[in-house]
Amino acid sequence: MLGWHAGAQAQVDTRHAPKLVVSITIDQLRSDYLETFATNYSAEGFKRILEEGAVFENASYPFIDPDRASAIATVVTGTTPFYHSITGQQWLDRSSLRPVNCTDDQLAVTTIGDELKMATDGAAKVFAFAPTQDLAFLSASHASDGTEWITPSKKNKTPINQDITAKALACVSEQKLGADDTPDLLCLSYDAGTSVDTYSQLDQAIGTLISTLEERIGKERLLVVLTSTGSYTSEKIDYARYHIPSGQFDIKRTANLLNMYLGALWGQGQYIEASYKNQLFYNHQLLESKRISMTDIIQRSQEFLCQLAGVKRVFSGLQLINSINSDQQKVRNSYHPQRCGDLLIEVTPGWHIQHEDTGYDKLSQLSTQSFPIIFYGADIKATRVQTPVTTDRIAPTISKAIHIRAPNACTSESLF
Repeated sequence: MLGWHAGAQAQVDTRHAPKLVVSITIDQLRSDYLETFATNYSAEGFKRILEEGAVFENASYPFIDPDRASAIATVVTGTTPFYHSITGQQWLDRSSLRPVNCTDDQLAVTTIGDELKMATDGAAKVFAFAPTQDLAFLSASHASDGTEWITPSKKNKTPINQDITAKALACVSEQKLGADDTPDLLCLSYDAGTSVDTYSQLDQAIGTLISTLEERIGKERLLVVLTSTGSYTSEKIDYARYHIPSGQFDIKRTANLLNMYLGALWGQGQYIEASYKNQLFYNHQLLESKRISMTDIIQRSQEFLCQLAGVKRVFSGLQLINSINSDQQKVRNSYHPQRCGDLLIEVTPGWHIQHEDTGYDKLSQLSTQSFPIIFYGADIKATRVQTPVTTDRIAPTISKAIHIRAPNACTSESLF
């Protein structure tokens, strides 16, 4: 089903700009599951958009370790965490050394919805519906007309994807989205899960959504854009059973070891103020009082850390900001100076990054699961494209289709 030919190019007739854009981002959507469960799909859902849409098969995120928050932020802004500031669902606040949730702050740049609002002097309507607060909050514009995250119905035990579709269609009807000549934007987030049942339910939800919208406003006035968050629930595998190299790398213990080493060099002190995920934070006041330069402590820290079992590479924030090395570009794109540590440790694939206090446990792996970007409706010609593309190109493509400026931190080119 996903064996598509290379070299094809999608085309949009710009004379007929869509009046309703539906941006769908699906958590955990994977091409392998999408293909494996294909026999269970109806004709109205995945089959329709895969057969009639412009399908970019090999999509990825232009930064490392996307989660649903950093992913959705990239889809709607057309840029990376280095600029849009959402490095994950949580990050460590440098001043308080406490975790901050992504919903407690705002995107640092404009979104598609923001640009649409400004281009139409506020006339365009922008709504967002999602199964979680972070997905709903981040996918909408700063001045959205409505944002709602929906929990499953306990009374009827309705699958969440159907609930989101029902809310979205009710919104389209009540707010008359797509009914006039001003484009509107509807941002939806779904959850694919990992089973045939969840993919079948998702297929039904998407089928109902598209069929109803086509009946109400017409296919030529509708643009549907669908992709994945690129974030997945990792399968628990016993590497030791199969004699595969693996291990546990505890970031807190590593911070303590590094503190002892730095203390032996420059005298006793808490040089590492905090540890979070794979990141270490220096005590900058202590460094200033001891007149230790960042260049010196970074070099010494990297030399020490690279000798520890499980450590592949150590990046410093200072080096990433100034980096033009293409090998480090994806790491740099994931980094944000105010929301990441001074040191970022890349753990050897197969090892687990852990924190003994918080219970954090993440398997390190460089390989990613493939997923598509699909454009459907609005006179788009059916085509298949195998050339690798990145999700930061979705925002400029939508912007071009509805004749507005791309978000203000977007430098990527439109896909067509």
